[in-house]
Amino acid sequence: MPAMPSVTVRGSALAAVAPDRAELSLAITHLAADPATALEEVSTRSQRLEQMLVALGIGRSEWTTDGVQVAEEHQWKNDSNVLAGHRATTALTVTVSSTELVSAVIRDGVTDAGASVRSLTWRVDADNPARAALLGAAARDALVRATAYAEALGLRLGEVELISEVPLVPEPSPQPRTMMAAAKMADSVELSVSSGTVELNAEVYVRFAILR
Repeated sequence: MPAMPSVTVRGSALAAVAPDRAELSLAITHLAADPATALEEVSTRSQRLEQMLVALGIGRSEWTTDGVQVAEEHQWKNDSNVLAGHRATTALTVTVSSTELVSAVIRDGVTDAGASVRSLTWRVDADNPARAALLGAAARDALVRATAYAEALGLRLGEVELISEVPLVPEPSPQPRTMMAAAKMADSVELSVSSGTVELNAEVYVRFAILR
């Protein structure tokens, strides 16, 4: 018995959403003549940075130390590579749940602890209502596309056979019908200190049966 014909379409949707939180990577580095001095300075400034975070109401569970490194640093002088000293470096990754605090964290981290900003990432929480709405919009877009194709060819659209977040390919042999709801969504975007909005996207591939 021949397999029932089907059509596979891609539904997509975009939405601009205010971010729920930010992730900051703050680095502290110092060059000194010997490793102990470089490490001591970085340790002192790291403590000031942590005290600043606590003063802003950011709990200790909201940041992690990304490691500490001490290494020789060389500079090219007079046609030779000479030892300039020893550089100690550490970094903190800080989750700022209140986006209004981001500018204060950057300002105080730079001025009070001499930190530098490695990266700033705005994120939308997984339970943000905008995500569910976007999934629904992508599914509706897939239905609109499939309906247009079927009507243009004088066919009727049947039931949904499969929904997937990855492109669907022809199956080598008949398989039990599977239903799954999923979408590929952008979680974050690199922005300036003004959060503005984060662009989320959802994409679904849907296979519909075709009725003659």
